[in-house]
Amino acid sequence: MRQGLTIGYVPGVQPDKWLTRWRERHPDIPVAARRVGDPRTDLAHTAGENGFDVVFFRESADDSRTAPEGLLRVPLYTETMAVLAEKDHELGAFDSLTKDDLEGETWLDPVDTLVASPDEVASAVDLVAANVGLLVLPLPYARSLSRRDVVIRPLEGVPATRMGVAWSSKREGDVLIDEFVGIVRGRKAASSRGGSDAPREKRTAREKAAAKAQARAERSGKVGGGTSGRSARGGRSTGRRSR
Repeated sequence: MRQGLTIGYVPGVQPDKWLTRWRERHPDIPVAARRVGDPRTDLAHTAGENGFDVVFFRESADDSRTAPEGLLRVPLYTETMAVLAEKDHELGAFDSLTKDDLEGETWLDPVDTLVASPDEVASAVDLVAANVGLLVLPLPYARSLSRRDVVIRPLEGVPATRMGVAWSSKREGDVLIDEFVGIVRGRKAASSRGGSDAPREKRTAREKAAAKAQARAERSGKVGGGTSGRSARGGRSTGRRSR
């Protein structure tokens, strides 16, 4: 049996769908997942080393899309933010709110979910339930706490967070990691490279430039020689619907 994968994830992430897809495509390669505060601190730098092979972590939506030092990282999606209040608070009458809607309300000291431990966040939510004040959290994180004595509503107009998937830069080209990240990014089974395939050799910038120049020369030669053919179809643009 081949070496498996260990996945780490922060509160508010539900990796089950990706784990299920992995098991469907690679039933002979085990995968396990565990929730922690900041899984990046336990990244494994070599295959088989104790620690996480791949992690889902939370970052500021304003952070650079360039991977932090020592990581290979793919940004995934921006999280909707939420306001939490005691269950009988009047904000429960609204479907969603903005920060301006809550002017004059009492707020707890902000909890930085990028660095706070799950226990620290849970303690802050205890204060919300005791009607000490309101609190802002990423909506997936807030929902994962699932408390009957707290009401949660989407909140606009506050700094948002973003989810990303990352692994050690020392694991670049690791076939199993590349396969798992491909699943997370939506790669179909038909296009999967498979865990048994060898990684493709990477070309240098000079080799890539030479290949492009050769391709342009070949196209120019065909046009100059009077070769006829159908024009290439333009690619369809895609875009995400705003929430």
